[in-house]
Parts: sequence; structure tokens; C-alpha cells
Amino acid sequence: MKIDKATVDRLLKQNDDQLWRTVQMIAGQSGVNLSGVKRPQDLSKLRSALSSLTDGDIRRATEIIESYKRNGK
Repeated sequence: MKIDKATVDRLLKQNDDQLWRTVQMIAGQSGVNLSGVKRPQDLSKLRSALSSLTDGDIRRATEIIESYKRNGK
């Protein structure tokens, strides 16, 4: 999945349950298992963080995820 500002904006339009499932799916594709993590009651902090992301932030996060997938770190 390509993550860019348009993708993040679409995520922000999802309801809380959809957003959490999407986060779990993206994490799983990146090698991070969140299946045992209970959905937070309030996702407003996550929404706030996502809404303030810049293209540079997204690029850096993608680099970190790719490094984690390659190196397990």
C-alpha cells in the first residue's frame, strides 16, 4: 500500500472501528502484529497526529517501516 497525504486523508474519513482495522492491517503488512492490542476508546490523538503529517513525515515513516521489515529493528 502506498501511503501518501491523500491516503492519510482517506483514513481520517473512516469511523473509529474502520480506522483501527486499517491501522492493524497496515501494521501487519509491515511485520508488526497488533492483533492482541485492544482498540483505544478514543482515537482522537491518533487522528490529530495523522492530520498533521507532512509529506516529509510520511516519507520518513515509510523509510522506518521498510528498515524494520528488512532488519527486524
